[in-house]
Amino acid sequence: MRNRAIYFLGTLILLTLGCSVKAQDYLIGPTLSYQFQKGSIIKTGAYFAFPFIGDHILRADATANFTWTQKKFAVIPEAAITYYPQTYVLTPFLRAEVTPYTVTPKLGISLATLLDLDFGYGFSINDKKDYRPMKGFAVSLRFSIPLNYRINM
Repeated sequence: MRNRAIYFLGTLILLTLGCSVKAQDYLIGPTLSYQFQKGSIIKTGAYFAFPFIGDHILRADATANFTWTQKKFAVIPEAAITYYPQTYVLTPFLRAEVTPYTVTPKLGISLATLLDLDFGYGFSINDKKDYRPMKGFAVSLRFSIPLNYRINM
């Protein structure tokens, strides 16, 4: 599973560096979020969003999850894909997150892809040594800062 996450992150970086498109053809930037799933999790990372078939948007995230549960600190890598079916100011979305320990499908609502609120359920795929299983209901609030956003006047 770790190799898949590394492959995903490497592909994301190559796509970002290798694109020869205008700034508004994609968005890239940092993301910071809070998630509650059997405990508090702070997530930080980067995202890459691009148009997909008309007004639809696909987004790829690579994050590090920082958690303190059972009196233990852990950093857990995560990869995620988000599908925004529209580009309205308020739009629903579908998201799937994968860590070495869980797969979490989610549904949410987004404010212009800058602020996301989502709900989902994490399914355990592997146990982290000396931790109870990381599964169950999850709720997240995510802030995304597009570094290349430009308003054309």
